[in-house]
Amino acid sequence: MNRHTLQRFARFGTQASLALAVAAALMHPLRAEAGAFQLPTDNAAGWARANAGGSLFANDPTAVFNNPAAMAFFTGPVLQVTGTGIRPSSQFEGSFRDEQGNPTTGSNPNGFGKFVPFPNMAFAAPVSDRLTLGGSLTVPFGLASNYNPSWQGRYFGSKTSLESIAVSFSAGFKVNDQLSFGAGILGQRTKAQLNTMLDPYGSAAALFGAPILGAPQSGDVQLNVTVKKSFAFGYFLGGEFKPTQQDSIGLSYHSRVNQTLGGHYALYGSDAGKQLIALAPTVFPNANLPVLNPDGAAASANLNTPAFASIDWLHVFSDRLSVAATMKWTQWSNFQSLVLTSNGQTLVDLPQKYSNSMMYAVGGDYKLNDQWTLRAGIGYDETPTNIISRDPRIPDGSRRLVGFGFGYQATDHMTIDLGYQHQFVGDTSVNQTNQVGLGAGTMVGKFNDHGDVVSLSGTYRF
Repeated sequence: MNRHTLQRFARFGTQASLALAVAAALMHPLRAEAGAFQLPTDNAAGWARANAGGSLFANDPTAVFNNPAAMAFFTGPVLQVTGTGIRPSSQFEGSFRDEQGNPTTGSNPNGFGKFVPFPNMAFAAPVSDRLTLGGSLTVPFGLASNYNPSWQGRYFGSKTSLESIAVSFSAGFKVNDQLSFGAGILGQRTKAQLNTMLDPYGSAAALFGAPILGAPQSGDVQLNVTVKKSFAFGYFLGGEFKPTQQDSIGLSYHSRVNQTLGGHYALYGSDAGKQLIALAPTVFPNANLPVLNPDGAAASANLNTPAFASIDWLHVFSDRLSVAATMKWTQWSNFQSLVLTSNGQTLVDLPQKYSNSMMYAVGGDYKLNDQWTLRAGIGYDETPTNIISRDPRIPDGSRRLVGFGFGYQATDHMTIDLGYQHQFVGDTSVNQTNQVGLGAGTMVGKFNDHGDVVSLSGTYRF
């Protein structure tokens, strides 16, 4: 290894230390919220383009996680920090009824409706003419819905939160001026909370065939489950091909991440209701009811985040105009149920029945002058959910995306980007009868959904 190469590695180590210090500062406030719980790992420019083009635009640091092959064409070290706020909105219209057909009491709030911030950060540096190394901090999956415990749909969910934080390291290798390949590994830390209200007297009425012990809704008990996984690991691969001087084509694949989350559950509420829950498995031995400890106990869940793959295209028409397109596939078909267990028995089995989904987007940049760049894009993102399993926790529908924004070259080294995206969703229908163990109530109606995203990125090129 010659002196020149050693100096490159030394500079890379110093710059990487700075990047990791920024990452450490950002780790604490992480929290994500979205209608569906997969999040684009994009910067402000990407959100403005409706997530079109992946990381094919020149020196785009999101390539560290999205497609490490694109890093191989970087012209120098680069550090980027992005803050993004997502505000989904979902208002229910319809009826919730208990096991006896009576309307469920309570209010009907919007369980979303607030901007919730989350960061993305990436650093990459060429260490030779062919090899570039990088690291990133991303939030590939996140969700938070929060209804008050007395709302009408409490037996179908009151609070659900999920956040997955991924730390990745990757490398891009340039074969020649037209072709590159990349690969990376990631460690993903996930924690989740699922709160739902139980209706013990509704369950008893369903099992007895009549409200013999008491009226439904008269002895609510809240079940709170909190689980987490320190780290689970996955990998990702990428390739980029430049068939002409104006065109780039990128392919990327991110593996499924298998993770078993561990934690505990707790019960809160009516003492009479908790006693009924404790006795129910003995009174109804053939009903497959879980044995719940009124004082709480250990809990676990398997939550495997799906594999996904993208194909991206970028065409540079001129020094001013570039247009890109993306097609992305996500393997949601593996997410068929969410099962919470305790000491070998099933606490709650929530069917999901997700289907594989596709996302399509077209967007681009127009450079007004040496300082200002305008961006815009449109897209369509299919929902993996369906009417059978859709509920207040994830009242998701297919989204039509419209984005726009701008970039400002503040100095020779520093760029500021701002992006906005609106997600048109519309009405998503729901029609469910709850499990007997959760009260056997019904939900019929629709959620009126939409979402807004605001993103700000700062990029420093060394």
